[in-house]
Amino acid sequence: MSVTTKISAAEFQNNFGRYTDAAKQAPVVVTKYGRDELVVLSAAEYQRMRASFRRVVVLNETTPDEAAELFQALANAPASPEAQALDHLMDDVARPGA
Repeated sequence: MSVTTKISAAEFQNNFGRYTDAAKQAPVVVTKYGRDELVVLSAAEYQRMRASFRRVVVLNETTPDEAAELFQALANAPASPEAQALDHLMDDVARPGA
């Protein structure tokens, strides 16, 4: 992505098409009274960010049903290539006395 553009809300409103096109290349920060108010970005960038979103869960603050759902989701999640590359480290653990 290119350099982020910073503009006033009035400038954004007066040149909406220009800045929505610009937001497809790099985020556009819209200010109100000199303070950052909004960030406009492409749908593709938004989806990329959402895909990398992580949620923090404190297990002792979850209900038993929520905890069970979480553990099930973890059990069903595919291992990343990075995690699979470390599987060999568990070989001795899986075979006691080896």
